[in-house]
Amino acid sequence: MSQPHDPLQALQALYSSRAPIYDLELMPVAPLRREAIARLALAPGQTVLDVGCGTGLSLPGLSQAVGPQGRIIAIEACRPMMARARQRVASLAGAPPVALIESPAESVDLDAVLPPGSADAALFFFTHDVLQQPDALARTMRALKPGARVVAAGLVWASPWWPLSNLFVLGAAWHSIVNARGLECPWHDLAPRLSSCEVERRWLESAYVLTGQR
Repeated sequence: MSQPHDPLQALQALYSSRAPIYDLELMPVAPLRREAIARLALAPGQTVLDVGCGTGLSLPGLSQAVGPQGRIIAIEACRPMMARARQRVASLAGAPPVALIESPAESVDLDAVLPPGSADAALFFFTHDVLQQPDALARTMRALKPGARVVAAGLVWASPWWPLSNLFVLGAAWHSIVNARGLECPWHDLAPRLSSCEVERRWLESAYVLTGQR
């Protein structure tokens, strides 16, 4: 958790080093991932964005939700993480078309893979650094149709009366976040872009789930 001159370079270095063990590290948050995907309320045939997809751990759940007639657009800036996401997609039987885009979310060209205002939902799962990038949010919102569902989940500072929770957040953030700016309210730039928004806390306030609509 640092503030380097080149945040993208720092993010690449951080996640390149984590890629070989990332799936194991994220096993404890699997129930929260399932909840986040369920809250997208996806229907067969729909199109969903997985922003900051990492090694593709959400792709099986998203694939099952949209079915073979649906579509998934997965965005990831880190090459070693994306390589593992490609392997995961290749192992999915009966999967819908999956566009894997290796690009920072703040500069991704989504117009090249789908018409603006056509995606049905977007998922931000443990993508704190992405949520702090206004350009990344603007590009995602441009791709979504009015009323599209948006779900975000991740770490957040707990209330002062939960000191152990904040120790957990500190340790996890140090290991997984390039810049801790906004960790007291990770959704501060996302919420104003939504017509409705609800945030719930989990794990003694150390994690959150946001559910909203474009």
